[in-house]
Parts: sequence; structure tokens; C-alpha cells
Amino acid sequence: MLLQTIKFYLARLTVSFFLVFGAEFPALYFLHEVALPSVMFDDLAIQWSIFLVCLFFGFVGYGMLGEQRFYNSLHGLKNVSPKSVVENIKIQFESLIEFTYSSYFLPATGKRYRNLSVLQFADYLLSIGEETPKALNVYVQAFIQSPQNSRFRKPLLSILNRGQELNPQEMDLLLIMFQNEEKHDPVLTSYLAGLFLKARQWTGQTESLFLSALEEGSDLSDEIVRFVLPIYLTYQRTDVLALKFYVHVLKFSLPEEDQLKTILAQSFCDGNLMGVSPGLHSKCEEIFYQLPEVEQTELKTKSDETRISYKLQKIKLFRKEDLRDLKHLKVEMGLVASKVSLLWGGLEWLGRVIKNIGKWVLFRALDSAYLFGTLSLKIKFGSFAITLVFILIVLGVKEIWFPIKGQEDFVSQKGSFTAMGSSKGKEDNRVYTVQIAAVISATQANKLVIRLKGKGVKGLYIVKSKQRSGGHWYKLRVGQFASKNKASEFANQLVAAKIVKNYFVISLPKN
Repeated sequence: MLLQTIKFYLARLTVSFFLVFGAEFPALYFLHEVALPSVMFDDLAIQWSIFLVCLFFGFVGYGMLGEQRFYNSLHGLKNVSPKSVVENIKIQFESLIEFTYSSYFLPATGKRYRNLSVLQFADYLLSIGEETPKALNVYVQAFIQSPQNSRFRKPLLSILNRGQELNPQEMDLLLIMFQNEEKHDPVLTSYLAGLFLKARQWTGQTESLFLSALEEGSDLSDEIVRFVLPIYLTYQRTDVLALKFYVHVLKFSLPEEDQLKTILAQSFCDGNLMGVSPGLHSKCEEIFYQLPEVEQTELKTKSDETRISYKLQKIKLFRKEDLRDLKHLKVEMGLVASKVSLLWGGLEWLGRVIKNIGKWVLFRALDSAYLFGTLSLKIKFGSFAITLVFILIVLGVKEIWFPIKGQEDFVSQKGSFTAMGSSKGKEDNRVYTVQIAAVISATQANKLVIRLKGKGVKGLYIVKSKQRSGGHWYKLRVGQFASKNKASEFANQLVAAKIVKNYFVISLPKN
């Protein structure tokens, strides 16, 4: 399970990173270098959009592909032609079951799909009458997944009845078959009882099977009585199952008949069966009144003495650990509410409230959109125009009252850099400037200057230089600084405020 979980997440991370490196970087390169080589813009939103798309296909899309492959294969094996080669079909089923262990599925999902494959594989093997050891293994898996399905029970019983010695796991499987029968089949009950008699297996699980076979009048009743009765009498059993067995054993002529009647009559006097099994209590009453009066009196006296001795004894049923477990059990069964359940109930209530509010808002928005759609074209255009003007006014107010953070800092910082440059003029014969863009037309350069000045950047100037391939470069530079560190510090502040994206620090001789 752990290995499959690790494979699940590792495979998806690998696919996601492969898509990111294979799609995101080429897309950004094409956008900046091919589609819009002369336009400077912030592509952070585009980067995140492409990353999320790659992540979706890496995680969700990868899983959808695996599920689609599984269902396609399962559907292809649904109606197998009788003329198909059996070995090929079996190999396809085995490959499909093995596929459920792949990295496409988490362990729980893989198990669910594996159960579907096993059930369909078992149906196919039943249709061709396969009884090989591999088929037996598939039948066992199918029966465990669907124990109520009787069609898998018959081939298992047929194979297990071939004279071989049953191991404990096979016996447990037979017991599950018996316990899962809502209405016990007498033939199956007698058959299973015969298997366990042959194995001489006596457990708390086989006990109810032997009792059912005896109640249904199985041909093995005599053998069951000879096997089970000595066990009951050895341990002096007086519980409900044992008493039911004693009642049925009285139908047989046995030397232990008087002993069994005494046990049943004593159970009636004790009165422990009245609330547990009223029918059995009535039968014990009949047996009690069939006894001589002397013996009846002795049994009543013995029962009264037993009650008195129990009253004098103070029995401590629960330990501290048992009391804690009992408290947890009460919470699990809903008899009392825990703090966690109360908190969870409050959160569920809050979630329902939020959900209802969201639905109300959504429905009102849809109603408004519907009503807007019924208006005339003139009113629609007027509404769009008013909305557009309102947006422009809001953006204008924002630019006036809430300028981009750090613009004033750049202005003051630039002034201080200029002052520092002049103070160190005697020590250094070079100055440093920051180049923030290079375009191929004067119009583009002027637009950049206007845009950056609008953001509070001062000291901008344009340098024109020739290109090797012809034409000119228009290089946009800003400021003059006394040291390279000062120039870099100023440029990094521009980048941090997202005013520019790239820059170069250029050293120039001082005029």
C-alpha cells in the first residue's frame, strides 16, 4: 500500500514537472522573443496560469487517463466471444488486475477497480467451467468480495470436496459461506457439518453449524451428537446454545438423558432464560414439571441457595480501562455526544448556512443576468458605457490618491545617488548608469519614457547607437551614480517594485 502511494505521487510530480519544463518555458520564450519581442510587460499571471494548467494535467489528467484505460480494457472484456482463445482472455484479465497496482491509482481506488476486475474474471471462468488452482484462487477472491453471491460458492464447494485435507483458511471460508446464508440451506448445512466432523474441528464458529444441522434433522445427527455432547458435558455448559442442543438431544435415546433433564430443569428454576430465549425457557419448564416432586423441590432449593450466594458476593465487572472503552463505545454508538461531534455539528451548520447564502447570491445573480438579457439593445449599450466610465474614474482616483508604492522613494533615492556621485567626483573618473531597455524605434523609446515618468522615475535619457545588421538601437538609461553598487541598488529597487524587469549597469567615462 505504501509503495503504491509513493508511486502515485511520484509519477504525478514527474509528469507535472515534465509538462512545466516542456511547455511553460517554451511558451514564455515564444511570447517574449517571437510574438511580442518589443513589448515589456509583467508575465507573472501567465506563468501561474500555465503552471496550474500543467499541474492539472499532471495530477488530474494523468489519473483520468489511467481510469479511462482501465474502463476501456474492462469494457472490452465484458462480452467475450465464445470463439475467443481462452488463454488470451485470461492473460488480458491478469494484466488488467496487475494494472490496478500501477501508479495511476491510490491503494483504495486500485483495490476498488481490482475487485471489479476479479468479479468479472470469475464470471468468465465460471462460463467456461474452469477449475484449475488459478481459477480457485480467483473464485476465492470473488467470493470474499461478494460473499452473498451464491454462484461463486458452488465451484468452491465442488473443488474443496475432492478428498483433500482442509487447512484452517479453507475451513474459515466454509464457515463464512454458512454464516452468510440468510436462510440456511439444509443440504449445504449438512454438507459443511460433514466436512467439519471429518476434520474433528470444534470451535465457537462450528458450534452453531452443528446445532443447525441437528435442528434440520441431518443424516449426520447421530454422529454430531456423539461428537458434540461429550464436549458440552465435560465443560458443564449451560449457556443458550448448549441448552438448545440438549433439548434436541432428548429426542434420541441416550444414557445421559436424566442428566440432561436435570440441567434443563435447573435452568428453568434459575430463570436466566426468560429475557434471553422465552421459547427455550418454556421447553425447560415442560421438562421441569415432568420430574418427580421431590426432585423439583431439590432443584428449587438449590436455585434459591445460588441466588443468595450471588447476592452476598460483590462482583466488580469493569476495570478503569473498561470504563474508558465503554465511554468511547457510547460515543461511537451515538448514545452520548462528544465535544468533537458537537464542534463538527457546529461547523456543519455553519457550512450549510454559507452554502445557502452562496446559493441565494448565485440565484439572484442569475436572475439579474436573465432580466438584463431581456432588456433592449439601447439600454444594454448604455449600461456598458456607464460601467466603463465608472471603472475609468475609479482607476484614475486610484492613481492620484494611491500611487505605486516606492515611487517617491525612487525620486528621493535618485537625488541622493546624484549627490553621492558628485561628492566622489574627485576620487573616481567614471560614472555608472542603469540601462533598463533597448528598442528599435524612437517611438517605442518615447512611450517607455512617458510610462516610466508616470511612475515617478526621473533622470531618464535615450542613447542612440547603430546596429551591426543595420538600423539603430534606442537605449533607455536612467541616472548617473558614483559607484556600481549604488547603481545596482537603485536598479534592484525598480525591479522589486515591478517597474522594470531587467537591467544592465554600464560604466561610462566622466565628462
